[in-house]
Amino acid sequence: MFKPLLLPLLCTLLALACDRGDDPQARVAELASAGGLRVQIRDAGELPPTTVHAIAQHLEGPATQTGAAMVRVKHEDGAAPVLEIELWGATLPAAGDLASKLKAQFPALAGADITATTIPAGETPPMPVIAVEADLSPAEAEQQIRDQLAADGVDGAVQVKVQDGPEGRRVEVSVEKEEIQKNP
Repeated sequence: MFKPLLLPLLCTLLALACDRGDDPQARVAELASAGGLRVQIRDAGELPPTTVHAIAQHLEGPATQTGAAMVRVKHEDGAAPVLEIELWGATLPAAGDLASKLKAQFPALAGADITATTIPAGETPPMPVIAVEADLSPAEAEQQIRDQLAADGVDGAVQVKVQDGPEGRRVEVSVEKEEIQKNP
């Protein structure tokens, strides 16, 4: 028997190789050597996309040298969705009292089960490597990202947002797809 597993994924890639002209593989190795932070939020109900984005932004705020972030919202077999946020980089929020801080900042999380764990250095971020030429306009960079994802076999509804700002280029990529998993 097959049951659908809906996995909407929102991947936010912050300056992975966009604003510095770095070799993307070297940048991924640099992020992996820095380690990361994984936050899982369960039993919060269906959070609107704006709240999910605000939570991710809140976590990124004190992380002055975040190199990449990934946000996943998983829906499995009618169960309540699980929100997972991973940050990678040199200076990240401490995992210790993060749950209480999030609950204080976001009333919708008051009854949620929130866990925060450190990702050890050396574990590679689970995201595609995207190399964008630095001299491209945001629209051209968006198309280059779409082309790379298609060439890498990434399927689903892909949305790309590229913004240039005073801190460099910010790239947000979201992929929403539905996977069918076979029950044992």
